[in-house]
Amino acid sequence: MEIPTNSHCNACYKAYSPTDLFCNGCGYPLQGTPQEQDFFLSERNVKEIDLSSMNEAVRKAGNSLFWIAGLTAVSSLFILGTVAEEDRSSVLIANIFLFVAFLGLGFLSKSKPTAALISGLSLYLIIQILNAIDNPLTIFSGIIFKVIIIGYLIKGIKAVLDADKLKKELNID
Repeated sequence: MEIPTNSHCNACYKAYSPTDLFCNGCGYPLQGTPQEQDFFLSERNVKEIDLSSMNEAVRKAGNSLFWIAGLTAVSSLFILGTVAEEDRSSVLIANIFLFVAFLGLGFLSKSKPTAALISGLSLYLIIQILNAIDNPLTIFSGIIFKVIIIGYLIKGIKAVLDADKLKKELNID
């Protein structure tokens, strides 16, 4: 077997010693056959494409937090018209809090998507449970939107976890 003369891995560009059989960073077969090396690089490229699609799913899930914030703002306008005069200020304050919380989670999803999506899903589910306790008929109102929102958030959380796992495999920080 031929000992490579360069000192950086062809896959992840980490330094290695000439006696290493595999890259300590990514597992690239430093002293493997050209076919083994090509196969490793093609598999890595496939994983990078998968990572790109996972990152897109994470971005969409993060955007759903902005959608929830917007829906909270719009629905609060309708809700304010249906509640008694003495309850309007408390309903308005609660909806402003929720709007700001989901908006903040949307922005947080750009830098810390796992925490933001799990927090957003938890907060959304808590709101739905509290609404159902207060008025069980709210379970069915807007059920399609609720299922879509919960689905996007769950899909985003799964994509974040899969992307983190793939980043570790590819040795990407």
